[in-house]
Amino acid sequence: MIDELKKSLSAILYERTTSPFYGTLLISWLIWNWKIVYLTVFISESSINTDKINYIISNFNDIHCLLIYPLISTIVLLTVVPFISNGAYWLSLKFNKWKKDKKIAIEMKQLLTLEQSMELREQIAEQEERFEKLLENRNQEIKQLKVIIENLSNVTQPGSGSSTKSKIEQSELNVLLEKFENNPKERILYEKIIQYIQSGYSLSDSNGIDSKLVAFLESYDIIENKGSGKFTLTEKGKSFNRLIMK
Repeated sequence: MIDELKKSLSAILYERTTSPFYGTLLISWLIWNWKIVYLTVFISESSINTDKINYIISNFNDIHCLLIYPLISTIVLLTVVPFISNGAYWLSLKFNKWKKDKKIAIEMKQLLTLEQSMELREQIAEQEERFEKLLENRNQEIKQLKVIIENLSNVTQPGSGSSTKSKIEQSELNVLLEKFENNPKERILYEKIIQYIQSGYSLSDSNGIDSKLVAFLESYDIIENKGSGKFTLTEKGKSFNRLIMK
């Protein structure tokens, strides 16, 4: 029974101390009746020639200070103050937005310096050059695809199986030939790879060999991997080598 009573009192006290209303009411009451608190804590009974309770009852029994004013203060603090706080926050957001807008407007009106203008022109020129190269590569790919389509359309005509295979290989060789003729750097790398193969050197151990180009030639059956980095020309590769060296 006593334990249950303690638990009930503890729950009531916890609710009173954590509730915004009761907490605000307590603060408001202390503000309006600070003299009672001061008298109770700091003034001795010998100074007032009577006991504190009777003195408080006689001098601080105003119902306005004891009840009405604290209640009004509590209502104001719980209702009006949040609106004022939200209004101040809204004004702060509006001011920050106005400040950012003004900053952006001023920066937009500022003229670029000579160095910034030159840097911007260089960037534009680089972008244009990159776009032209990309467009050129796409046009080359389109041409190569057109050649393959034309060759495949010719292959579909009646003929022997060996003739069909020969036409397909020839179309692939023509595409490869056009690729290297349009890319002098890749043609130089191709010739270097062929020299290493004909000399019996290992491509994996050599310097300056483009591994991607090696894999590309191997995928087109131009060269064949013999192991340990050694490659050799296939029959198709020999035909292509004769074709490119003309």
